Amino acid sequence: IADAIQSLPTPIHEVYLCGGGAHNLFLRKRLQTHLNCDIKTTEILGTHPDWIEAIAFAWLAWRRLNNLPGNLPAVTHARKHTILGAISH
Repeated sequence: IADAIQSLPTPIHEVYLCGGGAHNLFLRKRLQTHLNCDIKTTEILGTHPDWIEAIAFAWLAWRRLNNLPGNLPAVTHARKHTILGAISH
């Protein structure tokens, strides 16, 4: 995570965590050490960190149910757009 953030073209002064990582104090301390910036959760922005993870999974499920790709090759460096997940009955 730190390497990806440090590779950004502009300096980063604060990082907001969400999902399970927001509850991981070891992760937060390591990021603080490596990035030398404020590490906060999205709760300070008004959205509980667990909600963002739940929303992301709901969005991925919606994409799958509508046969739409759930990845962004420009971000993930995948070779193509891909429909993610499986539907079980």
